[in-house]
Amino acid sequence: MLTKTPWTSLVVLCLSAVCGCDRPLSKPTVQSPPKLPLELEGTVAEHAYVFGGGSMDAQAYGIVVRLGNNGSSEVPPRIRANLIEYLRKQNLGSARHGTEELSPARILDDRDTAVVLVEGTIPPGAPAGTRFDVVVAALAQTQTRSLDGGVLMPIELSMALGGGSLVQGAKVLAKAGGPVFVNPFLDPTKPAESAKFRTGRILNGAVVTEDRPIRLILRQPDYGRCSLIERRIRERFGEVEHGLGPARKKIANATGADTLEVSIPPQWQDDYLHFLQLILHLPLDTTHGAADAKARQVAEALQLPGARHEDLALIWEAMGRQVVPLIQPLYTSKNAAVAFYAARTGLRLGDVALAGPVMIRLAASANSRHQLAAIEELGKHRRVIHALQTLRTLIDDPNELVRIAAYESLVRLGDMTTVQRMDIEGEFQVDIVRSSRGYVIYATQTGQPKIVLFGQNMVARKPMFYNAPDDLVTINARENSEKLMVFRKIQRTGQYSDTLQSDFAVRKLIETLGRLDQDDAGRMRGLGLSYGQIVGTLQRMCKEGDIPAKFVLQTAPEIEKLYTGTATTGRPD
Repeated sequence: MLTKTPWTSLVVLCLSAVCGCDRPLSKPTVQSPPKLPLELEGTVAEHAYVFGGGSMDAQAYGIVVRLGNNGSSEVPPRIRANLIEYLRKQNLGSARHGTEELSPARILDDRDTAVVLVEGTIPPGAPAGTRFDVVVAALAQTQTRSLDGGVLMPIELSMALGGGSLVQGAKVLAKAGGPVFVNPFLDPTKPAESAKFRTGRILNGAVVTEDRPIRLILRQPDYGRCSLIERRIRERFGEVEHGLGPARKKIANATGADTLEVSIPPQWQDDYLHFLQLILHLPLDTTHGAADAKARQVAEALQLPGARHEDLALIWEAMGRQVVPLIQPLYTSKNAAVAFYAARTGLRLGDVALAGPVMIRLAASANSRHQLAAIEELGKHRRVIHALQTLRTLIDDPNELVRIAAYESLVRLGDMTTVQRMDIEGEFQVDIVRSSRGYVIYATQTGQPKIVLFGQNMVARKPMFYNAPDDLVTINARENSEKLMVFRKIQRTGQYSDTLQSDFAVRKLIETLGRLDQDDAGRMRGLGLSYGQIVGTLQRMCKEGDIPAKFVLQTAPEIEKLYTGTATTGRPD
């Protein structure tokens, strides 16, 4: 988890945009217009592209702690000097702050720590506060054996220019820190996999520290067209300025013949990429009859083979509520794609009464290729009658992907009746889903770290004996046992912890494995395993039959792939 301790940046960076490379120190060159589909003619995208809204790579050197004897004291000299200065700024090695025994040199020389390269990609157009994953990797010239169970000390990420060199005083783009997630399915007894323990990810472990400027750049300078685009954006999304005092911003502001500054409105902060897409798909011609003609053109194009359904539907949505009467007859089209995208557009534009039932029907239809997308869409609309009832029913669907999609939508809708949540040490969440279908354990490996138990009464079987491949944790119970016996190997010393007792309920077992606090008598309540170590333990216990559940791992790197791919039920490569 991130702390409030500031960290000095040790890194350099590189940056790429949606339509090219962001060059902060020079004006972007005019780009030749790309070949646009016919249906995008006359939209903002025909005349302008987004600059500054692309993804941006960021880096830093950091320190991972809590590695036992798996770290390394080897640090390249120039990196060591910077890290020592960095640690001193955090008041380590300071008698005044009571940390004189934790000198920077002692931290770096301890095999409980390892110096790593931290790399992440800031999402396109991400405003301040946006969280994202980062990758951590032990330096090639060091003998670090494993980052499993480690924690990255808080650091600051700067722009990545490549080459691994450092830029003193480089602008800070994000902060990162937290538990390292190493592939929990690696086998430490296999030499071929040993190198993979040197790399991991910190799920949702970085946060953007400030808004990035986003601009629309015209491909050909034109004061009139620039003003027209500004006017259309403000007509569609409002002219109200937001922010306080000098920080007040207009949604769109033309600053020249070829540049418009774009500000993400507060109501779009959590869906800023969608907002930018709507701007690009916004038609410019508002003359009498032009809107109807464009909407009908989109409807015709939707039905053509190879149609770009997403782009076409975004044009409808960008046009606003005026298209609703025209697209309503398409909700019941025999063309499945037309029906789905028309209903989705209508729902997003406020036509809950007519579009809502169509989306519910599609979400409940096992034969529809739009079922998962319809389930996801329902999770964005609280006013759809019977949406909660439909999603709760789908929690018990035979298809695990449908169950997971329904769960995600219920969480977005805030349904804490179906979903109960536990927080483990502030590092990950455990959600327990009420379900009468067979037990499923679902775990994420990107974004928010969480374990989801489908079935509130899921229990481990007995008798049982589970021992991790590296002896990290042992769990056992006899046929007549009333409790599970659990203990772990301490990496630092090689000794074993005291044996703890846990209920057979899987939720309680996870709590015992992950907790790191003490009771009133000073006895440990849990083993302090990391999220990744617990995920690996649950997967192996499911595979061995110790937990009567199917294990499903979120497909990395994007959760969207889960809805179109095949769930992982065994050990991923």
